[in-house]
Amino acid sequence: MSIEFDSRPVTLAGPARSRIATAFAVSPAWPVNAIRLASLVVPGLFIAIVLLQPVEDPKLLFMDALAAAEHSGDCCKPYYGFASTIGIMIWCATAAVCLFSAAIFALWRRSRATILFAASAGLFSGWLGFDDAFLIHEAVLPNMGIPEGVVMAVYIGLALLYTGISAGSILAADKWLFAAACAALAFSVGIDAVFPNVERTYIYLEDSAKFFGIFMWASFHITTMAYLFLRPNGTKRPLGTSAGDRA
Repeated sequence: MSIEFDSRPVTLAGPARSRIATAFAVSPAWPVNAIRLASLVVPGLFIAIVLLQPVEDPKLLFMDALAAAEHSGDCCKPYYGFASTIGIMIWCATAAVCLFSAAIFALWRRSRATILFAASAGLFSGWLGFDDAFLIHEAVLPNMGIPEGVVMAVYIGLALLYTGISAGSILAADKWLFAAACAALAFSVGIDAVFPNVERTYIYLEDSAKFFGIFMWASFHITTMAYLFLRPNGTKRPLGTSAGDRA
């Protein structure tokens, strides 16, 4: 079976890969620009709904559920921490997709770099989701005597390590979407470090940037895993380039 992928026909090996390809191949070329647009529009609409809804103070929807309950003084309502919980679910979904992809790539005997990229993306995303869910860097470790600044420095080091390990795979994919995700998450961390308070403006800025970053991080990794499922072992061309543009 042949489909057209990344602007040139690809012959898929095996019935399993053919079925996967049929499910994903909705366009004759990989829709890089559409993915980028969706990665901005979807979280933008979500944040607009949270900010404009008339039911509750948006700040309480952006904050972690426990922090919102404590800050509100009238614990508890089920929608406290709504945006934060959706973000945790996106972290978990990203981790699940990447780890599952790593297992499949290992079974398919794909390159070591591809397997390492998927596995490290899944583990790192999963840990960030776990941290978000249980306030590891905000409460747990500081309560154990480890300053939050030290924890964040370690996280930044892990992010740089992951980027270094996966640099080849990231550069061969949509590196600009990855860079945008990292920039949004870094902006959120910066706001939290410089303005560590619960003023509405700072919470809106910090958590809006964080949600954009989480969504774009997920969009980059999930769509890149889909691309790697379809890519033959010999394809070396960066995602989105034409048949005449060799890497």
